[in-house]
Amino acid sequence: MPGQTMGNGRWTRERRETEYHRLSRLQAERKLAAIERRRAVREARKSVRVMKDEVAKQIAQIVEDRAFATRPTYQIPPSWKATHITRPQAFYKVVACRDDKFVSVVDGDTEFALGKTYKTRRGTPSGWAPMSECFLAWNSPLGALNAAFPEGSKATGLPRVLLKIEGRGNAYEEHEVFRGGHSRWTGQISLGAMKVCRIMTDAFRNTSADKVLLPDFHIPQKFPPLMPSWDL
Repeated sequence: MPGQTMGNGRWTRERRETEYHRLSRLQAERKLAAIERRRAVREARKSVRVMKDEVAKQIAQIVEDRAFATRPTYQIPPSWKATHITRPQAFYKVVACRDDKFVSVVDGDTEFALGKTYKTRRGTPSGWAPMSECFLAWNSPLGALNAAFPEGSKATGLPRVLLKIEGRGNAYEEHEVFRGGHSRWTGQISLGAMKVCRIMTDAFRNTSADKVLLPDFHIPQKFPPLMPSWDL
């Protein structure tokens, strides 16, 4: 009869086909289940990643709002804007050399040492210091070298050196204001805290009357001719 085994114990053809289709269906269901599990895992990981990003953005926004809530906009010039640097950023600062020390080009007394961190002497409880106490710097070496020398400087006769520094925390940016209220950062920044990272080079300019800190050298325009080679 169909669906039964023969007397010798072997399955009939119909029985074998039914069992084959059953196993094929079970294997297909297992594959579909595995695909669904992988899809669910991907969706769960994506949801967790999105949630983490949203939480990180909210935390960053809270920190930024807290930092900007107390910014002293009424104490800074119109062309300057308060900002907050969350991660250390590289800036450049020109200093003067007095004996074997680096000093400020403004007062000629404030010293800067390699590897040390400096903070403003005065400031509000929220961390905003007066601009007169901050450290002026630029976002590029050329900007620092081409900057106008501060008026009333006590280090006009001293050689200058370019330092690479790191700034972080509350700061003030100088902006160039255009028509319509649009502005663009000039590259000059006033930092509330800075760390001296590296001595770049001497900041001598041809238009300056300062002495050169490092010995000057010139690259020859024409190189001497090479000696002829003789084949031995």
